[in-house]
Amino acid sequence: MNARAALAVFALAIFARGFAGELRCASAESMAGLMDAWTRGFNALPAETPARVTLREKFAAAAFDAFVRGEVEVVPFARELFPAERDTYVKKFGGPPQLVPVATGSRATKGGTHAIAIFVNEKNPLTHISLDQLREVFARDTHIATWGQLGLKGEWAKKKISLHGMVVRRETGNPPGIVNFLEQRLLTGRAWRTDFAEHADAGNGPQGLELIVRAVATDERALGYSGFGYAQPGTKTLALAETDAGPFFPGTAEEVANRDYPLARTIYLCIGRAPGDATRAFIRYALSAAGQRAIAEDAQKFFPLPPDTISAASREIAR
Repeated sequence: MNARAALAVFALAIFARGFAGELRCASAESMAGLMDAWTRGFNALPAETPARVTLREKFAAAAFDAFVRGEVEVVPFARELFPAERDTYVKKFGGPPQLVPVATGSRATKGGTHAIAIFVNEKNPLTHISLDQLREVFARDTHIATWGQLGLKGEWAKKKISLHGMVVRRETGNPPGIVNFLEQRLLTGRAWRTDFAEHADAGNGPQGLELIVRAVATDERALGYSGFGYAQPGTKTLALAETDAGPFFPGTAEEVANRDYPLARTIYLCIGRAPGDATRAFIRYALSAAGQRAIAEDAQKFFPLPPDTISAASREIAR
């Protein structure tokens, strides 16, 4: 190999690794705009270490693989880690990575990371449900199988609840992001019951979340989860609370933004167990007024974090 060829190989290797003194960030499709805005804003500060998006992937899963290999220091996640991802990182590094909240998911977008709504047929007299009750509806070895067990009287008391949800596992072995969220937020370690109707995205056809709401519209006994953006005639959404004692929240934009609505979702930046100073500084920028303003201006319609959530995330980074 001549000197010119050797120099070219060396230059490509340096580019692939990221230049010395550079914070290497990944980008995923739904977070591409934010990662670009955050790196631009961060680099406008008088910081010694610039940040650059060195890896662009469609899905966070591929970016996380690069993160485990040490190719990037920051990965955006518009969902929670899959258990398999967490296990892979723990096996290599001895403990889990840090997921730092940086935004709240949208309310009523189609696709992306949006709040989860609970749909019933418009003929159903029920108006609200708690997560405690919903857990017993969807979990295996359920204690709630009829509408009467949710408080309905008369002809509804003995009607069996007909359940609809997304396919629980994809061919990869991982759950869809919404299923993963509900397993962690709702089931809290319990397994899904096996007798509910599972819906999957139909290629170029309707999404599984749309099919769920369609099914609820045609069956007065049905209950299913989806997004507010998939609402259609013949259905309504239930107000939610953590426990039967309430308070119950119907899921307005304000309630989702304030994180009062129990099934509001979170957007994260994933960093290592012992992040360096540049990584911490980048997270602080994302949590700053300028970083949060970028969220409000982004096309994904995520919400900036409430002040108390920002304070908690900032304390976690300072440790």
